[in-house]
Formats: sequence, C-alpha cells, structure tokens
Amino acid sequence: MSERTWQDKVASWSEEGFSAAEIVNKCMQIGKTVSFSLFALSISHSLVLRLSVRCFYSLRFQVSKSRVLRLLKKKYVVKKAYTPSSIVDKHKIGPIFKFVFDSYLEDNQKEGSKVVEEINALFGEKLSPNIVKRIREAQGLGSDGVRYGHSVRMVNRPPRLAFCTHHLSVGTMFTHHVFTDESMVQAGKRGRFCYVLKGDTSSRVKPRYKHPPQLMVWGGISWEGATPLVLIRKGRNVDGPVYQSMLHSSYLKWAEKKYGDNAVLVQDNARCHISASTRDFFQRAGVQMVWALMKQWLRYKKRTNTLKDLEDGINEWWSTKLTKELCRKLILRMQKQMKKVVEKQGGPVYD
Repeated sequence: MSERTWQDKVASWSEEGFSAAEIVNKCMQIGKTVSFSLFALSISHSLVLRLSVRCFYSLRFQVSKSRVLRLLKKKYVVKKAYTPSSIVDKHKIGPIFKFVFDSYLEDNQKEGSKVVEEINALFGEKLSPNIVKRIREAQGLGSDGVRYGHSVRMVNRPPRLAFCTHHLSVGTMFTHHVFTDESMVQAGKRGRFCYVLKGDTSSRVKPRYKHPPQLMVWGGISWEGATPLVLIRKGRNVDGPVYQSMLHSSYLKWAEKKYGDNAVLVQDNARCHISASTRDFFQRAGVQMVWALMKQWLRYKKRTNTLKDLEDGINEWWSTKLTKELCRKLILRMQKQMKKVVEKQGGPVYD
C-alpha cells in the first residue's frame, strides 16, 4: 500500500463516519495482509525473500497507529471553536472576535497590549494579551516575518501603476530598455553568524565603523548586459549637470554601440533625473535588485575595510558577476514584479 493510497483511504473512512480506533485497525489489517502476501511469494527465491522482509517492515511502520492518529488529528478532525472563558458577557464574544480580526486587518503590526486596552474601553472586558493572541490565531491570523519593499511616495504611485499596467497590457519584454539607478555602498564585512565556544561571549563582539568608507555608484542593466559603471566620490553632489556629464561620458557611447538609436533609458524620479536641463539634454542627445546582490556579495564574500578595497570590490563584481545572463534574468523577472505593483495599486512590493 503506497503512501498516497493509505492516506486517501483514511480520508474516505473518516468521511464515512468510522471512529479513529476503527480506522487504525483497518490500516493495520491492510498492512499485515500486504506484508504476508509478499512473504508468501519469497519462499523459492532468497533475493525476493530479502526484498519482501524489507517491504514487510516498511509497510508495517508506514501504517502505524501513531501515524494514523497524527493524520486524523492534523487534517480530518474538526476542532471545537475557541470560546474564551475570561469573557464574562458571552454575548460579546462575537463582536470582540470581529473587533480583533478587523483591528489586525487594518494594522497587522498592532501590539497586543493596545488591542487589550481598546477592548476594555469598548466592551468593558479585561483580557490578557495571550487571550487576544488566541482569538487572533483562532481566526487564521498567524505570525510571519515582515518583508520590506522600497518606499514609494503617494505622488509617485499613480505613474508607477500606469507604467506597469501599460507594459503588462502590451506585453513589453524590455529588450531595448536600459534600467539605471544610483546607490550608496559602504565598506565592512558583516557576517550573520560566528562560531564560538559555549560561554565565550567576548569573541562574538566584532568591530564596526562609526563612519565606514562609502562610495556612490551609478550603473544599469539591459538585455545586452551591464552599462559602464561610474564611481562617485564622497562629497560630490550629483545634480543635473553632473548627471548629464555621467550620461555623456559613460552611457551614450555604450548605448549607441549596443542599440543604435533604439535604446530606451528607464530611471526614477530623482531631482537630477527630471530637472529641466536634464530633459533638455535628452532632447539633444529593475536595477534595485542589482544593488542588493552587489552589496550582499561585498558584505559576505569580500573583505572591504578601506575605500580602495571597496572600489576594487565594486569593479570586480560589476565586471565578473554581473553577466549578460544575470541581467536578462533580472529583466525577465520584471514581469512578475509589475503584476505585484498592479495588485498593490502602485505601492511598495517586496523585491
């Protein structure tokens, strides 16, 4: 009897109204029947005998009493609805449950103590945070890790939504688009774990710079690979003219070589990108994940304690790790990300 078969039989017997004890007996009986039949076939051949003995033990353990009971308890036993005994007025149980559910739907990071205070003020019932937790879990609201997406200002959400909706509707594959952005990168190796002897707390402490070496980097990705990388020293303000000189010295020649006149530059709404002089410059003449991958590599794979180490590490990653294949993978991933943006009405999504 296979893994899937006996679980299906347990489900059907449970739906037919058999008790847990009866289902256990049926499973055990089927396990014995199958194993005995295999054992009978093994009399004439020693090899088949060894195989049948293995089958006997595996089948016997697969349909053990404890495993059947665990399956019944996990999937097929209807649990009794949770009714807190600490709620004095039983007529308030339903409204309190609804209030807790609505509170966490409105703010899913709300503290239990705050909900306790509101329940006391609205319903006159004194509950503990643990009771609120059980009420929340009884309605299917479990705890999960928070994921953060890039902040999107309210003024930028409509154009962001319009961009994604348009390109999803026309099926744009972004084979002629160049996605560019800037990011600040700082030096310093920060591992997640360390391995020390039990009780050795001092070895866990690692030095951390108060003002680590930093570099501003500008670059982009496209279907044909990465753009040239521009490193901007600390203290240099990236305004409209500086940004235009970066495009003129690093981007335009590369774009003309790769795409001719067919390249489409995609950038965010930073002031230097949308200034009047920058728009005039253009008339005349998904990259966040790239920065995340580069910073992760620098943080965990490369020692960058000085500004020179940081600069060498950035150039190494850009020239050796950011391949054409990785660029294309990140661009194809944008279809999935744009669907998330539409679902969130232009709001932040997890990268």
